[in-house]
Amino acid sequence: MTDPTYEAQRAVATELVALTLLADGVLASRELEALDRLGIPKLLGVERDALIQAIIDHCRRLLQRPERIDPVRLLDIERFEMMLDRITDPVLREMVCRAMLVLSKADGVICLPEQTLLRDALTRWGIPLEQLRD
Repeated sequence: MTDPTYEAQRAVATELVALTLLADGVLASRELEALDRLGIPKLLGVERDALIQAIIDHCRRLLQRPERIDPVRLLDIERFEMMLDRITDPVLREMVCRAMLVLSKADGVICLPEQTLLRDALTRWGIPLEQLRD
């Protein structure tokens, strides 16, 4: 039997990876290739389609935002930090950070929003960057 708490954490982890893929405002083919090549959905314990659906859902949320001053504001740091707090499993935390790092690097540039997400996750979870090196 699957632990519902862990399943909920995996769902949040999937959303965090989706946020990382969209943080720079472009879903690059190299990022999707890295996603598949490294088997990130499988590592997270989700189907690839579930991860793609998380990306689509995030885009829909962005389009439904009422604010018109900055309609393409991709990062909601407050929401992101609440999501981070929902993951308590240390192994899953490290896995998410590894996925965030490799996907951020996949298109050749780690942009400021990607850096912000990764730095916030590492800091909030107390994971040193060196721990992510293989």
